[in-house]
Amino acid sequence: MTCMDSSHTPETSVDTAILRKAGLTESQAKGYLALIEHGELTPVELAEKTGESRTNGYMICEKLEQLGLATKKDGKKAVYAPSHPSALEILAEKRRKAVTRNEQEVKQGISPLIDLFYKFREEPGARTLQGIEGIKEVYRDTLRTKSPIYLLRTVADTPDLGLEYLNNYREQRATLGIHTYALTPETEIAKAHMTSGEDERLNFHRTFLPDNTYTAPVEIDIYSSKVAFIAFGETQMATIIESPAIAEAMHQLHTIITDYSTN
Repeated sequence: MTCMDSSHTPETSVDTAILRKAGLTESQAKGYLALIEHGELTPVELAEKTGESRTNGYMICEKLEQLGLATKKDGKKAVYAPSHPSALEILAEKRRKAVTRNEQEVKQGISPLIDLFYKFREEPGARTLQGIEGIKEVYRDTLRTKSPIYLLRTVADTPDLGLEYLNNYREQRATLGIHTYALTPETEIAKAHMTSGEDERLNFHRTFLPDNTYTAPVEIDIYSSKVAFIAFGETQMATIIESPAIAEAMHQLHTIITDYSTN
């Protein structure tokens, strides 16, 4: 006696795996194959061909129609015909876009969940984010938090993020009323921002670091109970540490460096 693979319909040798990869269930895949083999079927007939209940036969037909894989014929009797298999490509593309969209929404929405998670716990937590999008997520987090930012800046940020993105971020930060207390290298652009009133307009309180005292391509942001380390250049990654104690320690170090640089 020969055992039949459950991924094949009883009446065709076509594997249902490719249909499942497009997002169909096993029952829907068998139903679609039955329509292809027989041309047109009523829900009851489809149920008989696939070994499903009559109720499931109706549900499968309706779902295949919704997915664009079957069309319902006009007439008193419900009869369904298969759509061209190229419709599977459209279905797979829609599924891919939905997965990508969901992934982006999860990335954008995970920070509030992490904040809530650590709100009720004393232990610190850390999250590492990769690439330019990961770095931008840190900046989005500072906007969501709306707390003052204590910043140790590196000039390596502009080549990686671009001046347009950084200017837009600074404008958003100021619009939200966020004050930034920054330790920055003494560049010509920085001095122009200070003397022109641009820093004041953007709630940006700048202290210049002594020449060549900080050359690492890493930015440090201290805000609320978080500390973010942002690596630019070849590394392009960021780590956010959520810990009131660590944030307070870094805040104190920021104050010490600020006082030292102004004396």
